[in-house]
Amino acid sequence: MFYQIPDNLAAELAELESHVERFRAGELDAASFKARRVPFGCYEQRRDDTYMVRIRATGGAVTPAQLRAIGEISERYRSPSIHVTTRQEFQIHDLDLESVVPAMRDLLAAGLSTRGGGGNTVRNIMISPGAGVEADEVFDPSGHAFALTDRLIAEGDSWNLPRKLKIAFSNSDADTAYAEFNDLGFVARIENGVRGFRVFVAGGLGTKPEVGHLLHEFVPETDVYLVAAAVKRLFDKNGNRKNRNAARLRFLWRKIGAEAFRALYEAERAALAAGNPPPLVAKTFPESARPAVAAACDPDDAEAFGLWRRRYVQPQPQPGLVSVVLPASLGNLGNADMVRLAGFLESLGPHTVRATFGQNLRLRNIPESLLPDLWALVRGFDPLASRPRTLADAIACTGADTCKLGMCRPKGALAAITGALAKSGLGLDEIPGFRLNVSGCPNTCGQHMLADLGLFGGAGRKGQRLYPAYMVVAGAEIGAGRARLARSFARVPARDLPKFVVDVARTWLAKRGAYASFADYVDGAGADDIRAAVARFADVPAFEDDKNYYYDWGDDEVFSFVGRGSGECSAGLFDLIDVDLKGARALVALPPEQETLRELALRCARALLISRGVEPADDGEVFAYFTKHFISAGLIPERFRAAVVAAQKGAPLGEHHGDLVALLRVVEELYDNMDASLRFPGESGAVAFAVPVAALERDYSTVACPLNFVKVKFDLETIRAGETLKVILGDGEPIRNVPPSIASEGHKVLSQTRTGDVWEVLIEKV
Repeated sequence: MFYQIPDNLAAELAELESHVERFRAGELDAASFKARRVPFGCYEQRRDDTYMVRIRATGGAVTPAQLRAIGEISERYRSPSIHVTTRQEFQIHDLDLESVVPAMRDLLAAGLSTRGGGGNTVRNIMISPGAGVEADEVFDPSGHAFALTDRLIAEGDSWNLPRKLKIAFSNSDADTAYAEFNDLGFVARIENGVRGFRVFVAGGLGTKPEVGHLLHEFVPETDVYLVAAAVKRLFDKNGNRKNRNAARLRFLWRKIGAEAFRALYEAERAALAAGNPPPLVAKTFPESARPAVAAACDPDDAEAFGLWRRRYVQPQPQPGLVSVVLPASLGNLGNADMVRLAGFLESLGPHTVRATFGQNLRLRNIPESLLPDLWALVRGFDPLASRPRTLADAIACTGADTCKLGMCRPKGALAAITGALAKSGLGLDEIPGFRLNVSGCPNTCGQHMLADLGLFGGAGRKGQRLYPAYMVVAGAEIGAGRARLARSFARVPARDLPKFVVDVARTWLAKRGAYASFADYVDGAGADDIRAAVARFADVPAFEDDKNYYYDWGDDEVFSFVGRGSGECSAGLFDLIDVDLKGARALVALPPEQETLRELALRCARALLISRGVEPADDGEVFAYFTKHFISAGLIPERFRAAVVAAQKGAPLGEHHGDLVALLRVVEELYDNMDASLRFPGESGAVAFAVPVAALERDYSTVACPLNFVKVKFDLETIRAGETLKVILGDGEPIRNVPPSIASEGHKVLSQTRTGDVWEVLIEKV
């Protein structure tokens, strides 16, 4: 009921069903099928042949009847739970392909749609979670968001944009809908008695986040559609359709500049205005009669009830009503629990449920007299109901558990972190608004760049072995006109995250009285405190000394990009390179502070070293080997030597910022031109590496994957076709991966013989 579904959706679902049938019959390739399903909010999960559907819910608003329907549909198609996203949507996971369209049809019957849940479309429009129930708001913009949704999703050009378009409405300058971090953001204000909005444009998160830019100091509420449609048309005509990594609206702003962007916008707005489109009229809904009933029970534990009430219940401006945050661990809500909750809420009217950015639900318009009954119902839904609000609002994206882009498992990491905080004895109720956000990769699905303390997943290396690690960012500030992204620091091993976060929280609790906010603290003593906390966890033990560091939270396999049992050493080799290059690209988008620049230099220097067959023992050797094998060898221009030497010595890098950004581009270009033999343009013959080949027998039993594969590759270049090479490999990953990888390159593996803990492998060069 909060948005009007276009009449053609049923026909579009029939068409999608035909695409499913063609794909299963082999008549439609995977890429073409993906292009058709993703705009319907259907994504393939990390496990093959398993899908997720994302349900549009403007501002997170659903009726109790719709909440019941989502729970029942999730249960019907054997999904374990409902998932609440950081953009106020609902997701149903673990669907088989045959269930996708039937589930969408069931949702349609409940007045819900997944259309625009993904793809290059107008996405779900967000609203401040407390809009309409907070005393200090300028006004409630919910009706404007609902009305704008109706109009935009009915327009054909909303479904084939250069990239996704995200819109948000905040009810005050506190910007609790993150309007300044969206493609288009509206912040409520009143000017000369007229309701309207301050407007921001071209903000966004992702791997290259940017704070939005002021487009209008004020527009009247009737002009909201005109502004949104002009921005959409500007984006549709001028966005980058060739390169999806540079296709978001903020990249167009960066490319053409503020003046040219504004000129294009004004031209589109004038053209639209000439057609006299109807002004936007905010949707209104009649108030439902609320039963005047008393609670059916008294709290059986008055102390626990009182603590829950202080943490999760807030009075509304409307007399006798309250709003209640219902916490959901990692955004997951049990199907049966949601059906029971819907049953409780249905008699209280349709305006009682919204999703929050903390992946929770906010129940609203609840008669205060019914709080004991509500407590009795929800106290068993989730253990977070008896924990501090700080833990309930902590965010983690799904990461590598289901997402194909995920590098780490942030859900497991956050569970470990919140568990440690809960046991720490710290007064977490004294910092209820603290934002703790975790993402599984540099993409900002967990909103780490908007956090007080944010973490995003990647990889560290000890020798040639990878371990899961998280980059630390901190000190974001939220508020219209004063927003800023979090500052970057350095990475912490995933295993040490719980201790690290407890350390930071303990220090902040001790010093918070001297600062207006955590962002203010980071600008003061906090930056040094965080650096010191990071430094305490800088030393990662070798794999042989403590294997726990090489397992991600919630994973039962060693952290690795090398395929298991499938001979994917080449893929593992390129993944190692991609880890550093992807991390470097994320660092380029962050403020150029010393720690960021040194990490950027390190990743640029380390990325291609494996192609030389070297194994640096520490960061100093990384820079030394890079200088020797790339700069002195003439593969990298001499102009970059000064920046690399400065990074190696720990000298200030501010003056080298431009060179380090340019170095990344040069390294990427070199990588793009590397051939299958790991040679670069201009190289020929066998590649020189650290230990020259002296015989046709090599012992690599202590060399980890995929460096052992690289060394065997190089050895084979030193012999003639028909000659043989004997290599000694370790048990486990090396013997599972290296021989089939060498065979996949066309050589013959003549024999594999185990001797004790090692294997002798005889290879004939072809």
